[in-house]
Amino acid sequence: MYFIFLGFALLASAISANKVLLASVPPTFFVGIRMLTAGLILWFMYYRTSPRLRWKYLKDDIFKIMLAALFTTCVPSLCKAFALKYMPSGKAAFIGSLDPFVTAIYSYFLFSDRLNFKKILGILVGFSGSMILCYSNYTSEQGFHAFLIFSFPELAAFAAMAIGRYGWLLAQSMLKRERYAPAELNGVMMSISGVLALCLSTFVDNYATISFSFSWQWILLFAYTVFVGNIIAYTMYATFLRIHSANFVSLAGFSVPIFVAFFGYTFLHERLTTNLVTSAMVILFGVYLFYQEELASLMRERMLHRQR
Repeated sequence: MYFIFLGFALLASAISANKVLLASVPPTFFVGIRMLTAGLILWFMYYRTSPRLRWKYLKDDIFKIMLAALFTTCVPSLCKAFALKYMPSGKAAFIGSLDPFVTAIYSYFLFSDRLNFKKILGILVGFSGSMILCYSNYTSEQGFHAFLIFSFPELAAFAAMAIGRYGWLLAQSMLKRERYAPAELNGVMMSISGVLALCLSTFVDNYATISFSFSWQWILLFAYTVFVGNIIAYTMYATFLRIHSANFVSLAGFSVPIFVAFFGYTFLHERLTTNLVTSAMVILFGVYLFYQEELASLMRERMLHRQR
């Protein structure tokens, strides 16, 4: 249990580091170099000892891996980076916390899982909480208005969460069948995503406008986000999916926006606005309603464990 929250705290700290780095580079270029660097490190770490990283083995799953990479570490990362660059990190993270509700909706349509009244009510309450967030557009979002109360960074954050969840369902099917170890699959998916993002960057980014110097601070932050955010946290997340249900991992994942908001307030001087706090409380209440049965079951298991 504590290991899971440690992993999500590390992931949250990497999100805060990404926010700092994105101030000086375009999102597409940043995702490309971060994903490719992390992917190649993982690939070379396991290539010698793992026959699963040879083409002879990979070719049987290449279509699934490409699809999982596109929907897990490529498109969601691009959307997330754009959202993070133009909105406070806490706001972007709380939009991402709707992940459990999207997981349930996917499971309902793809696997015919049951949704009872409390789960439906929890989903409605959770999404209502996110709407409170969208009423508060920060200075950095001005000029990016899309329609109604939504800005393009907000829509990008919603897209990152929805698309990423579908991608992790694809990846989870391979992990459950033990076709790949979590680190191996992440290495392949991140390498593919990095190449795709850099190819896109050559068309959409103007490299002449990239104004950053390779200061020690930038290099250290980049190394931190690659090793902690990509290699350690993503691999831990994939490991959690291998051991626990997607619903339980999504529930524990609600700790991420809380950690991000804390780091943003402490280190990035982001304001904890009334809208943000209210939205967090409403979303948390929605999560409680949604997971009431699972929480009761978890408490019973812990009590039985203590009695033994």
